[in-house]
Amino acid sequence: MTQPSSSAATLPPNANVVPDEIWIKSFSYLNPRDLLHSVGKVSQTFLRVSSSDSIWGEHCANRWRGKLNVGRFFRHHDEDTTNNPSTEENKHIINNNNDGRMMYCSELIRQFGHVENIPSLNMGSLMHEPSSWKEAYLMAEIDSRRQTMAREELVHFKWKLVYNGGPSRMGLRQFEANGTYFSPYIGVCEWLLHGNQLMFAGMSLAVERDENTWGWVIGKGQRTVYYSVEVPNESNNFYAP
Repeated sequence: MTQPSSSAATLPPNANVVPDEIWIKSFSYLNPRDLLHSVGKVSQTFLRVSSSDSIWGEHCANRWRGKLNVGRFFRHHDEDTTNNPSTEENKHIINNNNDGRMMYCSELIRQFGHVENIPSLNMGSLMHEPSSWKEAYLMAEIDSRRQTMAREELVHFKWKLVYNGGPSRMGLRQFEANGTYFSPYIGVCEWLLHGNQLMFAGMSLAVERDENTWGWVIGKGQRTVYYSVEVPNESNNFYAP
């Protein structure tokens, strides 16, 4: 990746004397792709300002609406009482120490040249607390393309069972961390997750990613289908260090 130029000739006239708040307001109307691959390459000043938490907190809140298990990507501020990027307390935060460096994600972008070229990775297994909302956004995007479910995710979610096209009346199901699964009909059995196949109760069901929710579907197209569900007020930071 070409490093941002420090030459004043690449900047608009008087760019360095315009307050950061003005640039932040202007950049807030741009989409993530433009911020990452256009604005950030103009200069170190634009890279720093366009990496503001004020901008990327809003992008995270919008992008993650309706998505499952994104709490593990939340940026934690010591001064904050909440981790929600869309709250009034967080959305106006300007991380003055953020110069656009994103540690691991930045290295991936340099290596592959473009966010869309980065292969899908289980960011949970590599996870550190994001250094900024910009990095949190990128970590979630990379992870969302992953097509193999982790054991921790199977245990983390509750599961909505749909049988022959109708939802079960027996409530949500749970795959326990000790490798057992309880069915109201057959009792306790063991489960085994091997690649994209989940085996339990005499069945072997394929596991697929739900691109709309970033959750998972077990047994899609079969008579027995399980959909991942996130229960409110339960911790979803199982990957946190």
